[in-house]
Amino acid sequence: MTDPAYDCVSCGACCFSRHPRYLALLPYDASRSLPAESLFAEGGQTYVKFACGRCVNLQLTDGKAVCGVYEDRPEACRAFRAGSFECGKARRANGILGANVRTPEGEAA
Repeated sequence: MTDPAYDCVSCGACCFSRHPRYLALLPYDASRSLPAESLFAEGGQTYVKFACGRCVNLQLTDGKAVCGVYEDRPEACRAFRAGSFECGKARRANGILGANVRTPEGEAA
């Protein structure tokens, strides 16, 4: 049973970053159906775009953080485990759902 304190759809902390190259695709991700408009390439590496401080595939509605490409999410996302050291680090850095949500103009949502 999953600890309710780590309900991913009410958190989303791992999907936030101010670093534009936060999520690099791995070779295994080539077979995934990720929207081309959600990716960019730089220096021979492909990355998922992060706009306004969050993954462009993260859908924030009704107090939930839902991955819009969950079935085809990158390997790094699949490996991320709720409650792990990395999860705690993301929560400390990014806060819980919406703490760092910005509008396209850079204003707090």
